[in-house]
Amino acid sequence: MTCQVGTSAFVDSSEREIKIVGVSWKSVFTVDEKEREKNVAETYEGLQFLENEIKEKKFFGGEELGLVDITAVYVAYWIPLVQEITGLELLTTEKFPNLYRWTQEFVNHPIVKESLPPRDPVFAFFKGRYEGLLASK
Repeated sequence: MTCQVGTSAFVDSSEREIKIVGVSWKSVFTVDEKEREKNVAETYEGLQFLENEIKEKKFFGGEELGLVDITAVYVAYWIPLVQEITGLELLTTEKFPNLYRWTQEFVNHPIVKESLPPRDPVFAFFKGRYEGLLASK
């Protein structure tokens, strides 16, 4: 996998990451159980693609943080947050060990760490939205 803009690997990764965002978001904020299951299955498919791409590398481009890593911020920051709020197990060390390891490297990188929003207010906001959804069922 390369981080060069315009390569087919980058485009394919970015398209899959965008799809992961959409279907994982729908997995959480969908009341219909069959639709939720479909979205969870599609999320697993996208995460498996990323798992296969990261392999044993520290970052998607190798040893240095790159563009593909940055575009995958949703996977590293938001999916764990969503999992904690909903109880869904989308990205676990058992299912996706390399990708999970990458999320830890990524969110703890000094540049990324100072750029991410504070976790607590984001968590509280989305937990409230999720609880509101459940109450409306």
